[in-house]
Amino acid sequence: MATNQDPSLSSRRDLYQPSEVEGKWYGIWEKEGYFKSRWPRPQHPLSSRLSGESWSNLSTSEAALSNAQKQSVDSSLETIERSTASRGRQNLRPLIIPASINGTLSTTTSEASQLDERGLEFSEISAMVFGDGSVQNQSDTNPSTSPSLANVEEASKSASFDDRSKKCFTMFTLPLSITGDLHCGHALAISLEDALVRYHRMQGFKTLFLPGSDHAGVSVQCIVEKKLFREKGKDRHQIGRPRFTKHLNEWKDEYCGRISSTVRRLGASVDWTREAFTMDETRKKAATEAFVQLYEQGVIYRGSHIVHWCPTLRTAVSEHEIGTLEINGPTRIKIPGYAEEIEFGVLYHYKYVIVKDDNTPRWIELATTRPELLLADSGIAVHPGDERYVRLIGMSARHPYSGRLLPIVGDFTVNPKFGTGAISVAPGHSERACEIGRRSKLQSVVVFREDGTVNEAGDLWKGQQRFELRQTIIENLEDRGLLLKREPCKETLQICNRSGDVVELMSKSQWWVRMDDLAGEAAEAVREGRIKIRPESVEKEYLNWLDEPKDWCISRNVWWGQQIPAWFLSLKEEERNALKPDESDPKRWIVARSEEEARKKGELAFPDMPFRLTRDEAVLDACFGAATWPLSTLGWPEGGEFREFYPTTMFDTGPDTLPSWVTRMVALSLKLTGEAPFGEVLFHPLVKDQEGRKMSKSLGNVIDPVDFITGCTLEALNQKQLKGSLAPSSEELDKTKQFQATCFPDGIPECGADALRFALVDSTSESQTILLDARSVIKCREFCDGLYETVQGALRMLPGDYKPMKSAYGQRMAQGIGDRYILHRLNTASRDVEGAMEEKRFWEATRGIKNLWCHHIPTYLKCYHSYEEDDTDPDRLSAAETLYAVIDGALRLTHPFMPFITEELWQKLPKYPHDDTPSIMLAEFPKRSPEFEYPYAEEEFTLIMNCAKEIQLLCQENGYPGMSKVYIKSRCFMSQQTLEKHTAELQQQSGVTNIKFLRSGDEAPSGSIASPLSEDISIYLSDGNRPDSRDDISELQLKLKTAQRTVLRQENKLRESALRDLIDERDRKVEESRLEVYKARVKNYEKVISDLSNSQA
Repeated sequence: MATNQDPSLSSRRDLYQPSEVEGKWYGIWEKEGYFKSRWPRPQHPLSSRLSGESWSNLSTSEAALSNAQKQSVDSSLETIERSTASRGRQNLRPLIIPASINGTLSTTTSEASQLDERGLEFSEISAMVFGDGSVQNQSDTNPSTSPSLANVEEASKSASFDDRSKKCFTMFTLPLSITGDLHCGHALAISLEDALVRYHRMQGFKTLFLPGSDHAGVSVQCIVEKKLFREKGKDRHQIGRPRFTKHLNEWKDEYCGRISSTVRRLGASVDWTREAFTMDETRKKAATEAFVQLYEQGVIYRGSHIVHWCPTLRTAVSEHEIGTLEINGPTRIKIPGYAEEIEFGVLYHYKYVIVKDDNTPRWIELATTRPELLLADSGIAVHPGDERYVRLIGMSARHPYSGRLLPIVGDFTVNPKFGTGAISVAPGHSERACEIGRRSKLQSVVVFREDGTVNEAGDLWKGQQRFELRQTIIENLEDRGLLLKREPCKETLQICNRSGDVVELMSKSQWWVRMDDLAGEAAEAVREGRIKIRPESVEKEYLNWLDEPKDWCISRNVWWGQQIPAWFLSLKEEERNALKPDESDPKRWIVARSEEEARKKGELAFPDMPFRLTRDEAVLDACFGAATWPLSTLGWPEGGEFREFYPTTMFDTGPDTLPSWVTRMVALSLKLTGEAPFGEVLFHPLVKDQEGRKMSKSLGNVIDPVDFITGCTLEALNQKQLKGSLAPSSEELDKTKQFQATCFPDGIPECGADALRFALVDSTSESQTILLDARSVIKCREFCDGLYETVQGALRMLPGDYKPMKSAYGQRMAQGIGDRYILHRLNTASRDVEGAMEEKRFWEATRGIKNLWCHHIPTYLKCYHSYEEDDTDPDRLSAAETLYAVIDGALRLTHPFMPFITEELWQKLPKYPHDDTPSIMLAEFPKRSPEFEYPYAEEEFTLIMNCAKEIQLLCQENGYPGMSKVYIKSRCFMSQQTLEKHTAELQQQSGVTNIKFLRSGDEAPSGSIASPLSEDISIYLSDGNRPDSRDDISELQLKLKTAQRTVLRQENKLRESALRDLIDERDRKVEESRLEVYKARVKNYEKVISDLSNSQA
């Protein structure tokens, strides 16, 4: 047979004679030795940086090169490395090394320099396909090779199919937080998103995939401040805002680059020319415009409400930045800023004196877990139905410190069973108390400053820390005889995830978004079907959150973020008279796009009155910028691409972002544009560690995707956690080390980007949780290896001068039963994968692809050998057409999930005449074709292959040569007819030429060995050529023992009641039928051994 164009490929033919799959999905390849080695990996100077993709384009191994060739290659690589290092490139790919069609490496040093100057070979293709470091950085200096939409459209003009839809498919990545390196949860999101984009691009859509990162205001400021303190022993206030901002920008530059590098390594086909950052000028302009418009519409306002305040960070924090700590009794906890631990979980009983007209003293007993808040008390609340206190409602008690009167009010929200049934009301420090105070018109008093120290309302204790004040108040109450008792109690503390401090509820003047009307519109968009939520289980949570909306605090008192576009106007006359202007007066706050615009608005509001403008130092909540992300990434409010691509097609994210980002994205986009930002929201599962903990940088249990791509030792994994950006606690570090030692005792082997992507996508299901398992990634690496070997072997099988027809599905195909079988399976897989992608059931798509590559294609390749060995077979050309069409179609089917290996292998395929499609990602996605629907082909082919295998097994087990006589008898007319019609194929696959068929009334030959293939079909082996050596008897006795053990295992399997509960009746019958086959083999061995022993006696 003529060889393929690549003479360097191995000629191992046994790889392509796999046995039937038994057990795991990779059984065929594993049994046939596919996993003994990976594709060639020559060790070159750049080898440590060539990762995340297959190496096989270096098709000639280093061992096969002459010394001169090696020197030429090494010299070329060193030249490229020096050149690229000077331009800041990282993560170079093997595509920089040109491999000619015949597989030799002949690039000289001068040629390498020319390549580096004019652009890497295949850069136009790989820039769009891979988005890797080498090509991208080349693109940074050469826009013509950047993976822009224009390039994709231009390349698509030469695609091999003409029906290019004008529909757009637009997606944006959720802005990736620069709090640290990405983890496998991010890798899952990128893998799913990129698979969808590649799938729709191959479907003929005009695609736009937008990347970006998020400045993560409070989180990043906290991280950088901790880093600064560790390194220099100073905080941000000590070094000042300008210098601290410089540290923040250095962090941003480093981690934006690292995140982009990881996204490139994962193979995301994003448009890097449109990479965005939530604090770049375009995004800041969009956020400013949104703020101004919403303020002018009355949606944004400034007001005093209860916020979650972190005294350590001195800013409000959102609910998703807060964790909870359950206390079940007296417990001492370390709090930042305190030398000693603070006790929680104690309920303190104390009393206030009730004021009566007759001056007769009377007491009311109260209970609290927060004695320090007594200074903020404005009233006392009891349940109106509580008989103990109903007569006291309307009276007042006197505050023991301020002396002010505290009205006793009735409120149905009071729990009469908690404590004494009477509670002190501090409207300035509790949402519940604030509501009680609003209904009863109580005064709101705030006793803490932004740093957690006592303000002027604390009078004698001004300047004390809040928990120091607690101890002071307890001792004072005790000295005055007002403290009655202490008792253990359960308490839930709110802990800031960023600082570890106890969150303080305080009434603060901040900027807010009114969510009532916005929430109603956002909920209506889902109920009316304008936005589809997947999975449907999340839709209920979405609607529940919007049904009870709270106004959204969008100001943060930190230095890292976009400054709020609002100016406070103070009249110079007030300054001269030393009058302090009222900051709560909304007329004094001017919201504008610039200071110039603010000044004009001030002149209109206060004509002929000199004033001073002071910009609010607070910054916008990072979630506000993220909420405008669907608009700003498309150029809003300028228009341009916004009008063409908005609304986007879909948005993918994790369920943990539902309240913080998704609902707000929808609400703000609807208000600002009148349209929903996307037509569909996909909530992918959360990736957790094996203990069920969410991947979190603060917990130190994250695994960098690059560690799976390039490999990482256990020691290096531990060191990464020690140097983590958020410095997790020693307890969490110990858990993480234990987790890593359990999951990765030998570290993480190099798996590549394709294996990681496929494993993560394959792990998805209707469940919203994925427990990360390194073994699944390693198995997918083996799957990549087997796929690579399969395609290489298929290419070797094609005639050396083979050229595919104009159509992949020409008239010469589907002549043989094997051809019809594999085309039907490809047709079925195309239908199933397409359906799964449309329904976003990704795990079904990956399993369909695995089944095709691991079972059906290897089975067909075994069948194809018969054509390969017979050059005169008239069906040989038909089989070649079929083989090519199947490999081509299967690669295209797999491409959205494995872009690197499929691109490389697809480039090796011969191309159709006049087909200059530059990349597999621009090739047409396989579609179901009615002309290749062969509903009976699979059943017939499976029958033939099973029968052939049974014949082979029967001959091998009984020591018979290939020239034995075989008789087949079937009680099913259709099965008999099928086998007789395909006798030639049966002979080829079994290696037995003497096959005869028995009719229903015929008797089996005397002395023959029987083997039941199924309930209807039996195979008989004639004893005409029985061996008679004692060596054969010994070998048969060993096989008899193996067969007997197999019978015992199968019997035990059927005996287990647990198994019977897990399988249905049909599967049980299959297992029982297997047992009968195993028993028949034992009988055959016993009969043959007995006959041989008697003949030699």
